Amino acid sequence: MSASNTLKTFASHNRSVKVSFDKPDQVTSDADAFVGRRLLDLTGLMSMLMEGLKDSRDERRVRHSLPEPLLQVLLSFMQGWDRLRSAEDLKNDPAFRVACRDQRGAKVLEAEHRLASQPTLSRTIDQLSEEPKLQHLADTVTRLGMETIYTRNGGKRVPELVIDVDSYPVEVYGKQEGSEYNAHYRHRIYLPMVATCGPTGDVLGAELRPGAMNDARDSHKFIHRIAKAAQKHIAERIIVRADAGFNSPITYESLENDGIDYVMHLKRNKKLKTLMEETVAQHGGSPTHCIELTYKAESWNQARRVVMVPKTYSKAEPEYYFLLTSLSKEECDAQSMADFYRMRGKAEAHHAEIKYASCQLSSAARPNMFEKVVKQSLGDESDSKTQDESDNKIQDEKATKTVRPQNAVRLLLNVMAYQLIHIGRRQMIAPDYLAPRNWPLGLPTATEPPPTDVGPLPEPSSNGTAEANTEKYDKQMKPEPVHAPLMHVRRFRENVLKVGGRLTRHARRLHFYLAESAKKLWETFWENTWKLRWQTLCWPSLPKRC
Repeated sequence: MSASNTLKTFASHNRSVKVSFDKPDQVTSDADAFVGRRLLDLTGLMSMLMEGLKDSRDERRVRHSLPEPLLQVLLSFMQGWDRLRSAEDLKNDPAFRVACRDQRGAKVLEAEHRLASQPTLSRTIDQLSEEPKLQHLADTVTRLGMETIYTRNGGKRVPELVIDVDSYPVEVYGKQEGSEYNAHYRHRIYLPMVATCGPTGDVLGAELRPGAMNDARDSHKFIHRIAKAAQKHIAERIIVRADAGFNSPITYESLENDGIDYVMHLKRNKKLKTLMEETVAQHGGSPTHCIELTYKAESWNQARRVVMVPKTYSKAEPEYYFLLTSLSKEECDAQSMADFYRMRGKAEAHHAEIKYASCQLSSAARPNMFEKVVKQSLGDESDSKTQDESDNKIQDEKATKTVRPQNAVRLLLNVMAYQLIHIGRRQMIAPDYLAPRNWPLGLPTATEPPPTDVGPLPEPSSNGTAEANTEKYDKQMKPEPVHAPLMHVRRFRENVLKVGGRLTRHARRLHFYLAESAKKLWETFWENTWKLRWQTLCWPSLPKRC
């Protein structure tokens, strides 16, 4: 054992401890990479991606076909390796190599089956940044989330789907194209949009936007695309729920024209403030209940229903916020509407997990130094400086309107990786949520309120005990929760995906010995996963999977 690969005095409290790095192909830190590969095979995500992607490279000069580096990137993002340069760290990891390759037997670990390098992965990202392929990636994110909901409901359309739309900051370092300093977040950021299923947290869409972009600007296209796809494929009724940053007249009108309902926070203005003061005066003080109003802004084509919700109950300075909705009073009264909007807290928790799972985006585009040197050698240095200042000005103007397509590809691939993790952590609980009867309906209706009186406690029967009757009564009083507690993304990665192990090679097989701490979680995952029957949807651009 070479001294350069051994730390003899690593543990200061025990001098007999040695740490060696001379046999990296026999130990692994990502032994449960097979979990990520199983999720990829279960959902058919790679087939879904490749049906709309075509490798534009010369086959004679390609060592790794397009599916191989794409699979490697997705698995590395799932494992928490959020940078492409981690390919050099994983090239000798046996479990990760086996999970990324389709070859059978022990030959998969031989030198000719090595993984793609970091430059190959970067070229793959560049190839996917072309506009038709980038749009296909966005459609694949939407389809993966909707197929998850469709599968969870037993291959049937859900009666109601709540779509939560929000944005979150992605901090960047360097002057990246499209990034901008945001005074609210006090950092230079991108501001991507994400749409999720409110009750379940499944991602239905994502879009990278510049850091200075207003939420309401062009968001109606994103919202309308996701809502129309859900209405066509998986849900009988759609309700879009969003905060004040996403409401605009064009959004209301486009959703109303397609029969899609919405509940949105309404920005306060002078007219709404006057209306609030008049309403408070009519009630003789500060009302502590929700109030129905009818309001029409100058930019609206018609008056719409608004609910005034109390935020604080101070008589000196009452504070309220306003909810704009297309739902009628018969469908949902004012108090139920406020309760329904407060359910966004769960969606915001899912959005925080998506932000945690998102990778650091690529570095800023560097100028071509060769062209700069040639200009300085051929012309005056002052002219070159003036030209550089002009180029920087044009770049600054462009940065506020566009983002680098490579960063958009990274965001979409990370969202896919998060959705696979989300599917996997749901497999760690009992698969009772697959039953259609357990599908969560997010909208509390006023016409059919939940029963509050269940009658007196029944007497013990002759063929049963008092404890059995009490248990039956408790179930009637407290119905089973629709959602079982889920692992956090971080815990799923640490306890399920990032598990240590040791490899033993045989003539025709590989034997991985995993850490004892992962035994229970590993068995639970595989037991529940084999019971799952994935359901596919007929997508316009991908008819082969119907």
